[in-house]
Amino acid sequence: MTNRINGLQMFCLIFLFELGSALLMGYGKDAGRGAWIVLLLGIAMGLLLYFIYTALFYQYPTLPLTSYSQKILGKYVGWTIGFLYVLYFMYIAARFLYNFMDLLITAAYENTSPFIIGIFMMLSVIYVFTQGLEVIGRLAGICFVLVIATLVVIVVFEIASKLVLLENLRPVLEFGWKPILSQLFPLVTTVPFGEMVTFSMILPFLDHSHQARKIGMFAVALSGLYLSFSLALHISILGDNLLIRSTFPFLSTVSLINIADFITRMEPLVVILLVILGFFKIIVFFFCAIIGAADLLNIKQMNRLSYPIGFLILVMSFAINTNYIEFLKIGTKIVPYYLHLPFQIVIPVVLLFIAMLRKKQETA
Repeated sequence: MTNRINGLQMFCLIFLFELGSALLMGYGKDAGRGAWIVLLLGIAMGLLLYFIYTALFYQYPTLPLTSYSQKILGKYVGWTIGFLYVLYFMYIAARFLYNFMDLLITAAYENTSPFIIGIFMMLSVIYVFTQGLEVIGRLAGICFVLVIATLVVIVVFEIASKLVLLENLRPVLEFGWKPILSQLFPLVTTVPFGEMVTFSMILPFLDHSHQARKIGMFAVALSGLYLSFSLALHISILGDNLLIRSTFPFLSTVSLINIADFITRMEPLVVILLVILGFFKIIVFFFCAIIGAADLLNIKQMNRLSYPIGFLILVMSFAINTNYIEFLKIGTKIVPYYLHLPFQIVIPVVLLFIAMLRKKQETA
């Protein structure tokens, strides 16, 4: 298993990872007509967070987060923090697995057991993981081209179907900045932008470590711009009221495409696209969980952990959710505050502060 990745592959992986569930769910949509502004502001927050992650990485360029947390906080406290990150990665992977299982059942497999879909998705993730990070990077490069081409075609078809009504975007700040800022933090700041904390585990495998910040920031900015454009497009097609009520806005807009009663029913294409994005979302969290567990337990052959951790993620995806309403409630009211904020912002900032303080003391 080869765990090296070049700059272009890293860019593609980050771009697909950032789109992930954000394209599916339309995070920030509750801000109404100003939802696209939420994503633009989120880019700035994402770049700031990624700057913090890379600042830590440049302090310890050969170590993942689970290792340098021990160097910064000491063996026992650092090991505990690392272990909590492994659980965090597993839990979020389980949530995304549930999310995309629900998408497949809703859009294409109404009579199929969620457990069967979950098994096949996890087996696919495990198989690709066992091929190594280099293969994941190459796959990301191929899928990046496919995803971009598909998105361009969908936008062209939506315009050709005369679905886009720009007047639906006005007035932009009908209710002021309050709904925009309430969606920005912590929801959009943490998902998808704060989830870049996962790359604190992956950056040590980058071929040219000095490119880490430039590549990541470019990918975060570009993916954020597309997400903002996508939300603006959804608003112009659906209107803000229908957008807020829609579970999967992207799927709702594509279902309206109709060109001369010939090009219609493009939902299956969108489902395939979203499953590809969901796959990369899950595999990044899965990879980080295994890297972290192997690092903490001093296990050299990481493949040994793939099936046990994959099974645990599958079981967790059912154990933590009883229905989709509860899933959304937990994802918007509990997870951002009690999981994302500590693991994406508080702990990295504290680690960076202590690391810089120690470095200053050593050079004094």
